[in-house]
Amino acid sequence: MERPLRHRPAVGGSARRPSGLQRLPGVVRDVGEASGVVRLELKPVPELSDDERRALKALSAAVYPAEVTAASPGRHLKWAPPDYGVLVWDETGSLVSYVGLLVRAGSLDDSAVRIGGIGSVKTHPHVEGRGYASAAIRLATAALNDDHRVEFSLLVCRDHLLPFYSRFGWLDFTGRLFVEQPAGRLEFTINRPMVLAGRRPAPRDGTIDLNGAPW
Repeated sequence: MERPLRHRPAVGGSARRPSGLQRLPGVVRDVGEASGVVRLELKPVPELSDDERRALKALSAAVYPAEVTAASPGRHLKWAPPDYGVLVWDETGSLVSYVGLLVRAGSLDDSAVRIGGIGSVKTHPHVEGRGYASAAIRLATAALNDDHRVEFSLLVCRDHLLPFYSRFGWLDFTGRLFVEQPAGRLEFTINRPMVLAGRRPAPRDGTIDLNGAPW
C-alpha cells in the first residue's frame, strides 16, 4: 500500500530571498529563489477546492491556449493525471505556478521499481522567470524522496527545457521508455525523459516501463 504524502499546510508571510527552501515538520515556508510567493501548498488533487480547481483551469488555459494544445506532439496520447499538486500563489492571491506529482510501480530492466513522477508543470506566461516553478519543483521532488521514498523520479520535457531541469539535478535518460496506451504498450519518443536520483542513483540508460500512461 502506498504511504500517503504528509499534508503540509500553506504558510503566509513576506517574501524574502535567503538561500534554500526551508522545510519544517508539517510546514513548508518559501525562503528560496522565488520572489513574491505568499503561499506554497502541496495538496492531494482530490482535495482541491472548487476555487482552486477554477484557478488551476484558468492557469492551464493561459499556459496552453487552444492553438498550442492543437500543435502539441502529445495531443493524441492518454496522459496520467497527477495524484498531488504543488500550488504557488502570489501576493495578490493568484495561482501563478503548478507542478503535479505521482508515484508509479514501474520497472527498470524488468526489475520492479518505485518511480516518482513530475508533470503538468506550468507557470503563467506573465510571471515566468521569477522562480515560481523552481520553488514548486524543489518541493515536489523533496516530497517524492522524503515521503514516498521513491527509487528515482522521472519527467519528460521538450529539448529546450533540459538545461532548466538539469539545474535541479535531473539527468538525461538515454535508454528506452515504455508506456501504456489504449491501443497497448508503446515506446515513448515524443519528448526527452529525464531522471533524478532517489533511494538509488538515477539510471542513465536501460529500459524503463511505466506500466501505465505517461505524465
